[in-house]
Amino acid sequence: MMPVMIPTRSVRVGSRFLFAAVVISFALSLSGKSNRSNDEEKFSSQSMAAMDKKKELIHQELGTLRAHPWAGEYHYGDGLGVNVHLSLAPKSGFVFTWHGCLGLYDLNYGEVQETDGKIRLIFTHPNDREGFQGIAPELIPILWGRRHYLVPSDGLVEFANEINSGSEPGRNGGSRFLLRAGDESKLVRGLPALPAPYSAYLLNRPIQARISSVTESRLEKSTRTTTVVLDVGSEQGVLEGMEFFLYSPAAVFESARITHVHSSDSEAEIVQFQVDEKVGRPSINWRLSTRMRGN
Repeated sequence: MMPVMIPTRSVRVGSRFLFAAVVISFALSLSGKSNRSNDEEKFSSQSMAAMDKKKELIHQELGTLRAHPWAGEYHYGDGLGVNVHLSLAPKSGFVFTWHGCLGLYDLNYGEVQETDGKIRLIFTHPNDREGFQGIAPELIPILWGRRHYLVPSDGLVEFANEINSGSEPGRNGGSRFLLRAGDESKLVRGLPALPAPYSAYLLNRPIQARISSVTESRLEKSTRTTTVVLDVGSEQGVLEGMEFFLYSPAAVFESARITHVHSSDSEAEIVQFQVDEKVGRPSINWRLSTRMRGN
């Protein structure tokens, strides 16, 4: 079984990846190599040949470009269950592949449209963003220092949360967002420029919070979701969608996602797959921060 790393649409506890739960839930649907029984045309010899031809054209075009703001080869992954590659150029289009320990899970290719700073992928085959398949259809080029990212337009809050937590850039300069090949070793300073209103999510210093009340706890299949109230709100810079990480009492990992914001407090949800016996369920006086412990 392989670990899984899926940006913006993963099964998660907070912002970290769940390994066994995700693998088990999707293993039955993979049946060898993804859902190929439903993708005969996508994985046909004709489709693979067309993809290879397009990738060759992209590489040729990339060889003629200099300092292009977003064209290039991009990658994210863990080296095991998730290895996503995206090659794209303005005239030649794009090629997307997703490889894992069982082989090629998904592929697609097509044309590229740039409009108002957004990169839209026009797919040849259906783009099903489920399990070990698919890619965001709309990407935002983000420059952070000399590092070039392509962040899903629906993943900018998640990108900001990862920066606030200290998890982005990742270990060894990697990323769980599409990062241009060769940028892994490039250092960053300060904060990247995100489009409005997402720039407001980037924090110059962490926000500390305490659980002031627990309002609801419910079981949903294999997860427990607890709604809590934190003693910080818009006056402290809290925004809906921000993520806070437990640091006291110490735990392997727990986090809270903001769902509603008031002036001096906010509501958040904490999702637990297994309740840690040492920490237990969320309770009053748990202390959290937008900066993850250890980062």
